Amino acid sequence: MPDMIEDGVDAFIARFSAQAASVEVASRVEGSPLLECLTDDAVLYLLERTGPYVVSRGPARVIVQPETATLVRLDPDDPGPLRHLESLGVGVLVASGVVRSLEIPFVVVDAGVPLVVAADVAPADLALGDRVRFQSRAPVHGFVLAPKRDRESVRTDDLV
Repeated sequence: MPDMIEDGVDAFIARFSAQAASVEVASRVEGSPLLECLTDDAVLYLLERTGPYVVSRGPARVIVQPETATLVRLDPDDPGPLRHLESLGVGVLVASGVVRSLEIPFVVVDAGVPLVVAADVAPADLALGDRVRFQSRAPVHGFVLAPKRDRESVRTDDLV
């Protein structure tokens, strides 16, 4: 994998905002970059990349971006679950799922929530629809998308 895998936070969000996961943000220490997110299947501990780390408790959309040494293609007849996501503690995930997008060096994997995986090694002939498995290395990055507000919900006090 190249040393630099993104052009910056804003460019990464622009590139992958459609792959953001809907999560529930748990309570957090103010000013801490550790973001605890609840999904249907797992609790994710992410290094928030979109400071100043003020996202509040409640629903949010977050691009979950793990890195892994090796992405392994599963046999189509593998009896394991189609999608699996498990946290092994702060910043480490084990996941399996279906390849939804290939944007080298990133592979978007549907593991119950979308994961934008940066893999050092992936099968050269990896294709959309393949089932894959990986274990991330710490930290798993999180890019929080700003909530969308309609024009009518903006008060003039907010514009000062």
